[in-house]
Amino acid sequence: MRDQKLPGRPREFDDTEMLRKIMSLFWRHGFEGVSLSDIMTETGLKKASLYAAFGDKRSMYLKALAQYHADVVSDAARALRDESAPPHARIEAFLNAPLTAAESRDRSGCFLCNASADQADLDAGTQAQVRSGFDLLEAALVSALAELLPALDRKDQIARAQILLALYSGLRIIVRSGAEIAPLKTATRQAMKLVQG
Repeated sequence: MRDQKLPGRPREFDDTEMLRKIMSLFWRHGFEGVSLSDIMTETGLKKASLYAAFGDKRSMYLKALAQYHADVVSDAARALRDESAPPHARIEAFLNAPLTAAESRDRSGCFLCNASADQADLDAGTQAQVRSGFDLLEAALVSALAELLPALDRKDQIARAQILLALYSGLRIIVRSGAEIAPLKTATRQAMKLVQG
């Protein structure tokens, strides 16, 4: 997607870099909370350049969400499948990621979760991307659980993965409210016990 050219004019910016800036805006403020003026200010691009590269605001949002999938969701799924660490540790790190971020003063949550609450019921494209992201994470959790609890049948592994994913998504949203972290850590510890039990 980078270095595409308009007729007669070279592209003077990197598409991925600009998408990451746009992604950051939508991630923090949601679809309705971001104006074209905000995007122009953040990227330093004029309206015509933005539209030529990324389309209208809805297209920018969807492309930013796809970039988040490539940058963040895929990395989380890879970490869950990384067999160089014990499966219990991988699952626990995944669950604690929202709390670790909040302790570092990052309460922006997860763009995937934010988009689910903000736009998925209003726009089919957003819904499809959100579903794809959650499906990827669920499959990675099932993979880790299959290592951790090989005696469980597939149906039970999937059910436990869905519990973990629901908790993770809830934590990502709850931390945005400024909630205390200590009780949430207790919740993740209890969830790990339930999942393994």
